[in-house]
Order: sequence, then structure tokens, then C-alpha cells
Amino acid sequence: MKIIIVGTAFPYRGGLAAFNERLAREYVKQGNEVEIITFTLQYPGFLFPGKSQYSTEIAPTDLKITRMINAIDPVSWMKVGRKIKEKAP
Repeated sequence: MKIIIVGTAFPYRGGLAAFNERLAREYVKQGNEVEIITFTLQYPGFLFPGKSQYSTEIAPTDLKITRMINAIDPVSWMKVGRKIKEKAP
């Protein structure tokens, strides 16, 4: 089965990114084809409450993570929707 997860993932840090990556790995273990579509811009840096929204970890090599969504650009969401439809998950 093809599965696409839309949400936060590497290079972003935090609980949601970690959860989405763990979820993707579990789906892969079950024999599914998984891709995570994440943000090119999650939100402007001046709104981030901490020092950085980016992870300092090494990029996961066992997951397909594609950065496509600009959270503040509604047109990018429509483009991503069309890409997902083309992939027919």
C-alpha cells in the first residue's frame, strides 16, 4: 500500500516530527511504501518561541521525506494536493 503522511518531519525538530517519522517506520516495517511530505517553511522564524525550529540530528536515510509545503502560502497547499493525487496513495 502507498501511504503519504503530511506533517512535520526532518529537518524540523520536536514531538510531532519524531512521531511522524516513527509512524512512517512502522508502516514500512509492515511492507508499505511510505513518503512524508513536510514543510519548506513551517512558520516564520520570528514566531518560533525557541532558538531554532531545525533539528541538529543527522538526516534519516531510511525514510523518504519531501519538503514541499509552505505553511503560509495557500497556493503551495493546492500544489501539494495535486501531487498527492498524482501519486494515487
